[in-house]
Amino acid sequence: MTNRVLLINDTEDVYHWGCYGTSHALKTQLTNQQLKIVDTIPVYDVHNLAWYPNHVSEFGGKENFISRFPELSEKMQNCDRIVVNGEGTIHHFSGYPKALLYLIYAGKEYFGKNISLINHSCFPSTDDKDTLDFYRKAYQCCDYIAAREKRSVNTIKEKLGMPCELAFDSLPLAAKEIEKSVGRVINENYICISGAVNYKHHRSEMIAKLILKLYPNHRYIYLAGSKKEGIHHEEPIVYESLKKYMPTIEMYGATSFEEWISVIKYSKILISGRYHYTIGAMCTGTPTVFFPSNTPKIDAIAEEYKLPRPVSSENDRKFKIKLYLALKWAGIRRWKNLTAVLAKSASNNYKW
Repeated sequence: MTNRVLLINDTEDVYHWGCYGTSHALKTQLTNQQLKIVDTIPVYDVHNLAWYPNHVSEFGGKENFISRFPELSEKMQNCDRIVVNGEGTIHHFSGYPKALLYLIYAGKEYFGKNISLINHSCFPSTDDKDTLDFYRKAYQCCDYIAAREKRSVNTIKEKLGMPCELAFDSLPLAAKEIEKSVGRVINENYICISGAVNYKHHRSEMIAKLILKLYPNHRYIYLAGSKKEGIHHEEPIVYESLKKYMPTIEMYGATSFEEWISVIKYSKILISGRYHYTIGAMCTGTPTVFFPSNTPKIDAIAEEYKLPRPVSSENDRKFKIKLYLALKWAGIRRWKNLTAVLAKSASNNYKW
């Protein structure tokens, strides 16, 4: 019975509770299918891979891989199938995607495993032949592929020549589990704020002043926290840049996924540039103003689910105007709880 799974790119313990939610849901779905997770390769192990090829000609053979990565080789050998959580990693052409794509290739070509690449976005963001050849080499090794939004599905089908199921991030499956039990953890009226992958610190003054102007007499909560890593090292930098102009803002380190969801759910508004925070708000019907991430993933879900567009402009004056209008509109617009819709789409990750 081929039920022993190696999970690659496990994010359950790090970054923030949104990443926990998606990996937790992924593991639950595997268990529900009578699959046994015999080992995992955490996301930081992928990001810190000691070596990865920069070109398809450098992939090499099995013996070379085993000599470089004996522990990874043992994990691949001792499973029946490999499930790859592609979350947050397969974009552009830095070391991170190269490492993960190389591991996908190794799992199939060197160890002959069934490969499922799920819960991910695919944004090579280029038509460069060498880059697309690298992506294609790995994607052609996959037995099942599911992507989180239509833009990625189209890229995988049209540029990489592989079939792909339209799915969604798995976080709503975890949110659905606890939906009826999420109580309020902050009693006062408050605004929930988070950072962004590509946050521009020089804009903290205008962001803070607009929030203070439009939402006076509120608590201002900067939401962070994760299962084991605690508050990720990027968060205090953004927090301190806002605190200069918003002295009463508080760093809130959520200690559980349920607490994290609660802070988002009961906030007057969420202001965020983080993908999973945006999804958390979609699951709770929380008014949201969001900024674009380092890939078009937030833009894509806003487009597909008819949400307001992320606030973006290279010009500071235009950005300020767009942010003001977005904050005003968020308070007027009717926001829906989309948990059921998103969870149904997320389940497509597991239809292999």
